[in-house]
Amino acid sequence: MSYELKDGTLKFGKAAYDWHCGNVDFDKLRKDRLDRAHKMLHKWGIGAAIVFNWDSGRYLSRPFHHPYARHLPHNFILLIRDAGFPYYPGPERVLDETPWLKDRVVNTDVLEDPGIITMRPWEDQMKLFAKFAQQIKALMEKHKVADLPVSVDYASPIAIKALENAGLKVVDGNAWILEADMVKTDDEIKLMKMAATCNELGMSYLVKEFRAGMNEKDIRSLMAKGIYEAGAEYIEGWITESGWRNAPRTHNWSDNVVRPGEFFAIEACHVRYCGYAPCYSRTFLVGAKPTPLQKEIYETAAEMQRRAKRLLRPGLTTHEWARLRPRPQTELKTVEDFRTFRLSWSNHMGGMGIRWNGWPQASEKERELTIVPNMVFAYACANSVLGYGGAKIENTYAVTDTGCEALTVWPFDEIPILGLLSYA
Repeated sequence: MSYELKDGTLKFGKAAYDWHCGNVDFDKLRKDRLDRAHKMLHKWGIGAAIVFNWDSGRYLSRPFHHPYARHLPHNFILLIRDAGFPYYPGPERVLDETPWLKDRVVNTDVLEDPGIITMRPWEDQMKLFAKFAQQIKALMEKHKVADLPVSVDYASPIAIKALENAGLKVVDGNAWILEADMVKTDDEIKLMKMAATCNELGMSYLVKEFRAGMNEKDIRSLMAKGIYEAGAEYIEGWITESGWRNAPRTHNWSDNVVRPGEFFAIEACHVRYCGYAPCYSRTFLVGAKPTPLQKEIYETAAEMQRRAKRLLRPGLTTHEWARLRPRPQTELKTVEDFRTFRLSWSNHMGGMGIRWNGWPQASEKERELTIVPNMVFAYACANSVLGYGGAKIENTYAVTDTGCEALTVWPFDEIPILGLLSYA
């Protein structure tokens, strides 16, 4: 598997037509993800997987649900090793939209979905989950994997107990799926680029319409307009911080008025297109020439991004990356502090794609993994002077055969100055 778009651009827009193909072959995308998932079930010695996680279900091509299902274990799918697409306990009407799930959309006679967040008494829940467990065991017996463990990503303790009472061995259901989506297909990387274009239209609206005196919520609204007009399906969250609020960072937004001479940093968190998202943030200066300290704050972040791109390559391990991340010995208060900090290499890096902060993780606390082509990482560098201001720049990179390519291409080398006044 290789990722070699020589000029780094997409061939087409987001749509396909009768007279030319689109960027992504979705049938192939679904098949490639499913094949990798089954390989991981073999590797981890798992016979079946009960999957509640919204992102993991999206990876396995389950029916789409409103994003509220991201925030609670709303319902599940059952993936059985070597048995094709997962079983889905739900209404047959979804087959109009998901024909690949033919013979896999089943009613409660085949697979019960008791719901793991309820106010029912334990006794009532146990009856439903006992049926659920027996049905799962029967399906595993049908596909001749009942002697193997069943994995669960998260569930009620009642569900775990019912599965064990049915004679099934229950194991963790997170590691195998994290490994499955750790290396992306070319189509997955294209979808992340397409998500980035949604973010970029939002930034274009911001640059065109921003005026000093707006508050952080106004700025957020400008960006959201462009993002949704570009076809994004979901913005996971917002970080909009100006002035003292990004020194240190606050990871949210307010009605704080953005004034001339201040930095503001913005991230429309994980703008998703067809399930995939990059991490993407930029910092701007409002209507004034930067001070020497502002120049140093911003240049530190920009230089860290440039170094990160040079560093990220196949063969590097996650522990090696973690050891190279900056560890400033003093609080960053002066230009000289920032010059010392710039001698370091990187800040935070984690896997990105269909889930935020996936695998691999650049942490010595986690299993050491070797970076290979088609892994995708989000890299964030942020620094600030307490009570004065700060800068954050975040990019998402796809590892190539010889290095990496930025999927998020909004320029960041020079401080962008916005507002009623501008300076070269």
